Amino acid sequence: MLLENELVERRSLLRLVTDNFQEFLGAAGEAGELTFFPLGEDSWSYRYGPLWISVRRDLDGHFPGAYEAALRMRASGKEFVLAPLAGRDGRVVHTVTGFPVVVFPYVERATSAPLAPAAAQLDRLVRQLEEVHCFSSPAGLPAGVPVEDFRFPFETDLDKALQAALDGATAGCGPYGPQLAGLVARRRDHITALRQDAARTAEECAALWQGERPALTHGDPSPANVLFGTDGVDVGILDWGGTMWAPPERDWSALTRAFGLPPRGRPAFLRFYELRWVLAEIAEYAARFTGPHTGDADDRAMWERLTRYLPPL
Repeated sequence: MLLENELVERRSLLRLVTDNFQEFLGAAGEAGELTFFPLGEDSWSYRYGPLWISVRRDLDGHFPGAYEAALRMRASGKEFVLAPLAGRDGRVVHTVTGFPVVVFPYVERATSAPLAPAAAQLDRLVRQLEEVHCFSSPAGLPAGVPVEDFRFPFETDLDKALQAALDGATAGCGPYGPQLAGLVARRRDHITALRQDAARTAEECAALWQGERPALTHGDPSPANVLFGTDGVDVGILDWGGTMWAPPERDWSALTRAFGLPPRGRPAFLRFYELRWVLAEIAEYAARFTGPHTGDADDRAMWERLTRYLPPL
């Protein structure tokens, strides 16, 4: 997020860190100023000395067990998993003003401009994801890691946003309200076709997946979530909040979308994850502009993303 969340006070974040992560702050127990970084689409990010604090925005799709799974993979020796830290109370996910908060070791290159990966690094990324897909821990994985059900959790939000735009209810919401109404009116048939295709593909995938052993998947191995080292070899994967038991095509589809790798896997599953990604993006950004907004930097960035997936005619 480009702008700081005014609902979350810095002193509350500092209290959380000093109460639960004192051992990572050194003998003095202080780490200078808490610094906000305008990064990411699903969180508000801060640095506090050796710690990186992520205040999560994705409340509906937030599963603490996903972060706990990442921590267990890291503990098993998978050093490419850039996992969060457990606090003094043993918890990985904490809450501040109703928002989930996850704390990580600070990694310098995570705040730098993404590097273009070498071919060898992309090959290594594929092998790492294959390891994740086969992961099993002697202690088992924590409860709460969601399982793929081929549903669309954003369906209601998408319905409400589209109907509000078509009814003209977005006119007084902010500067992008009228633009959303015009965009939805022009692309209504296209959206309907996407949703019909998605429903058919979901039904096909649910039938094909009956009895299949699920894989542990990341969900979004994209340039924002994969750190490529300057040596042309090193690869690290972060942001495991979307971890899910699912067909491996969930990750292979993301690699095609993010890095242009050749499609890998069964066409029906690849198509399902492509459609779900596009419709989820449309739902998220359209829903934002059906509520009060000011046209600030976050709004401008989200409008650009919406028109990326739903280009005006």
